[in-house]
Amino acid sequence: MEENVSYWLKEGKQSRITPKIKKIASKFKGDNLKKIFQILKWIDVNISSEEDRKKVLKVFATRTADEIISHKKDTGCHDTTLLLVTFLRALDIPTKYVFGIDKNRPRKGGHCVAETYIGKKWILIDPTRFQINLIPKRSSFYRENYIVKRGLDSWDCGVKTIKDWDKESKKLIKKLKSVLK
Repeated sequence: MEENVSYWLKEGKQSRITPKIKKIASKFKGDNLKKIFQILKWIDVNISSEEDRKKVLKVFATRTADEIISHKKDTGCHDTTLLLVTFLRALDIPTKYVFGIDKNRPRKGGHCVAETYIGKKWILIDPTRFQINLIPKRSSFYRENYIVKRGLDSWDCGVKTIKDWDKESKKLIKKLKSVLK
């Protein structure tokens, strides 16, 4: 394994591998691709979307992977990606948490995905859209988003609340405006 690839096996504060996560992850069997499919199915079956917009804004980026599992509700791509990266690392599969800001609507949102090291190469997994891209740079994620940061989890990327997400978006807009002048 490449030297820097092993870094992506670490757990972050938000993506801590707890006994509960280890127990769930131990049920995923087969080769790495089968494990990915099983994780995506587990998330789909066991975690539902929080429909209350006020709750989404209140808890966005504030919970650990373990807390999301306990609450059984996600706030969207942020949480599903956090679960995916945590489970994959629990299975000793190096995985990056990647967050981007929408190129067309930078003030309105962005998206989070995972990049996972399988077969001596990085692939992109979008757990929200159930997509796997063998060449990350050719994915719709890369076409539609400015990549802001890669980290162990959202907190490692500096996003702990919806306000942090907005701050990152505003920083990117400011940087883009200075480049376009």
